Amino acid sequence: MKSDFITGKVIDYFKDKPFFTRLDLLNFFQKYEPDIKKTTFEGRLYQLKAKRIISPIGRKRFSLSYKPRFLPVLENRQKDVFSRVEKQFPDVRCCIWSTKWMNDFMLHQPGRFINVLEVGDEAAEIVFHFLQDNNIRNLYFQPGTKEIEKYILENYDSVVVKSLVTKSPLETVTNVKVPAIEKILVDIFIDNDLYIVFQGSELSFIFNSVYNKYEINFTKLFHYAKRRGKAGELSSFLKSNTDIPNIIIND
Repeated sequence: MKSDFITGKVIDYFKDKPFFTRLDLLNFFQKYEPDIKKTTFEGRLYQLKAKRIISPIGRKRFSLSYKPRFLPVLENRQKDVFSRVEKQFPDVRCCIWSTKWMNDFMLHQPGRFINVLEVGDEAAEIVFHFLQDNNIRNLYFQPGTKEIEKYILENYDSVVVKSLVTKSPLETVTNVKVPAIEKILVDIFIDNDLYIVFQGSELSFIFNSVYNKYEINFTKLFHYAKRRGKAGELSSFLKSNTDIPNIIIND
């Protein structure tokens, strides 16, 4: 089958389905190639993913790629902090993001934001002191509840330095490492002191908004949640408090 024929038929066949499995795809191809070999099928699957015709949303499930990946717009504050750290510590894994990125997914819009710099390889405190010496304003290191409430939530644009969980899902946007949307969602669910403005009904609204607008890889989401020891709690929350289909959560 020619590539454009495959693409058209796949889109037409699965366009009304919220998700489908590898077996669904195999049955689809067997309609046109009854004796299709496993290697040929895997090649077709690879092509569809590479061309972003389909996207994985779980361990065995896919959807048509009508939803884009979330790609944030970085401001000078994030670019400046990240570039300083990367230049001084080129071998240290780190990422940065702003809670302002969640505004589009929220019901109530907060007026103050936090820039979160996460640093791996046990270098977080060293990086903090480096930024402190470089006069980065409103800078905090792994703050506790009282510090968050008294200072950070009162500042417009704080920078919080904290440790990066190993194997965190990261992406690169304009040469800056940022957390993948799956990591952000898990972190705001778990770190409810730092991300207090996202809690309660707002948290459900955020998950629903992201799910409806952007692609979420639930395998990646739950792998990271498992690394943080909260996969079960997250699963229960999503089933009880969001519109995400349970069959995707259970995958």
